[in-house]
Amino acid sequence: MARTDKTRTAQPGTAAASRDRSALTGRVQGSPKRGPYGDWSEEVVEHLDREFRKFRALKTLELGPELEIAICHALRRCLPGRAGICRGWVVDVAGDQQGDDIIIYDAARFPTLRALGGDLAIRERVPAEAVLAYIEVKHTLYAQAKVPDKNQGQSLVTACRQVAAVKQLKRAPVPLEMITPRIGLPDGSIKRRPGFPAIRNPWYAAVWALNVRVDRHLKHDPAEAVKQRIAEIRSAGTRGAHLPDVIAAGSVLTTPALRGERSMDPRPFIARDTKLVITNGMKALGAAVWHLSWAIDDMLLGEIPWRRVLAKQLQRAEDEHGSVRLDLTRPRRRI
Repeated sequence: MARTDKTRTAQPGTAAASRDRSALTGRVQGSPKRGPYGDWSEEVVEHLDREFRKFRALKTLELGPELEIAICHALRRCLPGRAGICRGWVVDVAGDQQGDDIIIYDAARFPTLRALGGDLAIRERVPAEAVLAYIEVKHTLYAQAKVPDKNQGQSLVTACRQVAAVKQLKRAPVPLEMITPRIGLPDGSIKRRPGFPAIRNPWYAAVWALNVRVDRHLKHDPAEAVKQRIAEIRSAGTRGAHLPDVIAAGSVLTTPALRGERSMDPRPFIARDTKLVITNGMKALGAAVWHLSWAIDDMLLGEIPWRRVLAKQLQRAEDEHGSVRLDLTRPRRRI
């Protein structure tokens, strides 16, 4: 009987080698060694997997926004306090907007219009500078060679295209030397870490699905099906940097890892010196939340251009209603 717990490692679109999934979880079969923090990390993944497993039994989640809302509620219980969650579109300063699923934003600095009411049924627009992560959600992700017309919106190709559109939105890069907005070290004082982006605010985007559908002859190895679709997407012209940083679908997980390492050395973002690791037999959505938390922890966002926003509003009001000016630098006259 064919094994289903293979790991495939590849530069996006290249052939992948097999490896036992124990390399990713940190456990060695037959070894008494425990992972970091004992079994705590595995218990967290197990808990999250149980939460998401409940959704699979609810057929009503397949249509409409119910699945996205359910995942938002699950995420609110396990992400750090700074991470706000809403549904809607990412919009850049030029007004271009993309995405229509789950947005994780920096709630400590950028409140959204609906955040106070918490109405997840209403989609919002979130400034690109405020976005920590974008998640494209599918009930079933179709990684087949030929996807039925009625399921094209759930295909891996469509999901990757939606992620690429979000990652192509414009936002000013935050340099590695930045400590906090407007405070930084001298240029060149921070060296880029291997396998990490050269900026502090890279786009992070993921595709999450409860189930994965593949061609019949690859049912024993869905990771191979996902690898083949990613290769096709790359061949069609999608840049590696615009691929999802994580795809979690059923028991399949893709994650970036440092290129050239024989052992598993994962990374939170796709970078110029990473490869994709595609693994079968994972508690994929639980691990994806873990990966998302790592990316959020590593990220430093830039500033919304408040001056431009306010100046535009003032100019519009002046054009429509006029204004008067008072020069505060002139000496005051006694009356």
